[in-house]
Amino acid sequence: MTVGVPLPYMPTNRRFAQTLIVLMDGLGPDYVNRSDMPVVKRMMASGCYGVGKGVLPSVTNVNNASVVTGCFPNRHGIVSNFYFDRATGESVLMEDASFVKRPTVFERASRAGQRSALVAAKDKIRTLLGRGASIAVSAEAPPPELVAAAGPKPPLYSAEENYWTFRAARHLLRNESIDVIYLSTTDYVMHRHAPEAAESLEHLYTLDRMLGEMVDDNPSLRVLLTADHGMNLKTRGIDVARVLAASGVEAEAVPIIRDTRTAHHQNLGGACYVYLNNRRQTRKALDVLRREPGIEEVFPRREAASTFQLAASRIGDLFVLGARDVAFGSLATARQEIHVRSHGSRYEQDVPLLRFNAPESREPRYNLDLVRHLKWPDRA
Repeated sequence: MTVGVPLPYMPTNRRFAQTLIVLMDGLGPDYVNRSDMPVVKRMMASGCYGVGKGVLPSVTNVNNASVVTGCFPNRHGIVSNFYFDRATGESVLMEDASFVKRPTVFERASRAGQRSALVAAKDKIRTLLGRGASIAVSAEAPPPELVAAAGPKPPLYSAEENYWTFRAARHLLRNESIDVIYLSTTDYVMHRHAPEAAESLEHLYTLDRMLGEMVDDNPSLRVLLTADHGMNLKTRGIDVARVLAASGVEAEAVPIIRDTRTAHHQNLGGACYVYLNNRRQTRKALDVLRREPGIEEVFPRREAASTFQLAASRIGDLFVLGARDVAFGSLATARQEIHVRSHGSRYEQDVPLLRFNAPESREPRYNLDLVRHLKWPDRA
């Protein structure tokens, strides 16, 4: 597994094997297949690897929450990057721990007598999911004590954000007696570059080398690696609210991908929730959207909640999924040509599932199974 020369390291006297959970934002199987990632490839060969599913909608907050809690959104409550409050008519960022209804992996670790850490590229992952962690940090807002070890705050939209998270995670594993660490990256590079692009290849080769350094430090390190979603090029844009308005149906259409980092995806994604001004127009809205080219599936609220294990009280009246090349968002016209790499639909649901030094017997089907199936030691 060695990549380069391992640095001198003596693990602390701990009762448990260290566990590294890596959620590589946007790492669809096509990126794994096309990239030169020798460490990951050797882990795939000697460990357990397969292609599984992320949770729908295939966006960051929903899937990070699912992995960190080991359950589906109908239990943990995170159904989008944004939450539309019908009572106030305002969209609210789902970035606060109060939205999360289930225990996190960090809280479970604490109950087992373990120290845990969350290292995220995006600060919203720290604020949303860091509850119970002994240490919770992000590249977006690095604490002074980690700047010396991992470097200063990296540029917001850059591969360097991910390099910082790996350096910080390695430092914590080596120096802070951490038993369980959750590392969450950003998908900025995947939004900008296809798997075969030179920038993507360099990015993943570098992360692979840094992962190898962590295993060099501790060959017994248990590694669980997956992604929240894949990525596809979107060339057809649809403004669902405008489409409905043209047929006399007033509604708020919230693209589930919407967040504050618009340079990634321009708030254009493959799924959206529709909040009707008049719910008595539900049947008409369904008929209009199901006839719209590029819209493949439309589910009423309760059917969507049942089908995708979503929290019914936190989603729209309708759940809309697009074709592979379609993204929804706020546009100048109802339909227009776009060019953006994005996600959110069924077509970005495939994710890698890798277990290394992990003896769990049950085979994972979803990314969240990697944590749900973790065996926890009895507290001494």
